[in-house]
Amino acid sequence: MSRSFQSLALCVLLVFASGASCPRTRVPTGITTPVVFSSPPTAADLIQQVNANTQRVMRLQTQDATLTIPGLPGLRTNLALERPKKFRLRSGTGLTGNELDIGSNDEFFWMWAKRNEPPAVFFARHDQFNYASASGILPIPPHWLIETLGLVELDPNASYQPPIPRGIGQVELRTTMTTEYGALSKVLVIDDRNGQVLEQHIFNAANQLLASAKASDFTYEPLNQVSLPRQVEVSLPPAQLAFTLRVDSYMVNQLESNPEALWAMPQLKGYPYTDLTRLALATVSEQW
Repeated sequence: MSRSFQSLALCVLLVFASGASCPRTRVPTGITTPVVFSSPPTAADLIQQVNANTQRVMRLQTQDATLTIPGLPGLRTNLALERPKKFRLRSGTGLTGNELDIGSNDEFFWMWAKRNEPPAVFFARHDQFNYASASGILPIPPHWLIETLGLVELDPNASYQPPIPRGIGQVELRTTMTTEYGALSKVLVIDDRNGQVLEQHIFNAANQLLASAKASDFTYEPLNQVSLPRQVEVSLPPAQLAFTLRVDSYMVNQLESNPEALWAMPQLKGYPYTDLTRLALATVSEQW
């Protein structure tokens, strides 16, 4: 694991070790997601259902979430998103205030951790992610976390393998993608009755696993006709980092926060902006 990610993991661990945690409220029981497939779905069936669910959600916010590293207490978390790239996750405690800020707007993405050394707000432009990721700070751009909430949009013109049965009530769908971040492969595990995306695994051109997400405890919002998970387990193997996000309630297609402030990089005294692209290039120069 890179030193930068070691610092990030350490800063989060220090928060947990301080004993400051957030009470977890009881998750209300949701309405069962309607069954949409009466027979084994084809790739086209799955793509249509997954996209239909996603396209019903343009904005999403929760102020009742908890972020945990396995085996440790949780951080109170506010999360907001606006597809396709706007994302904000802020975690902290009532005693210490904000501890973590990960976000993305149409132009930049960023990450800040209060206890990181050296202190900084790390950022980069989306179109420079391939350079920025070499720094080891963020192996995937933050807006990809939108997809971990089941809000996946699949290109119907991409190449897909026929669905493969995987366990009871599940099928596996594989595809290759040409993205602004290079050639990627994606493996989806989908409920074969209602089209919920249960697992996602992203691989690079070298078949290295970049990110995994497992979603569970889905709730159905009948007003918007959308199915959303209340628990998401995320793993970023290149960074040796894993966390779980537990959501008690969602606000669908609405934002309570000021959008202008919500999608702006934080300006924090004592934490200078540090361009991940320049950091990565400097690291490569030092290695040479």
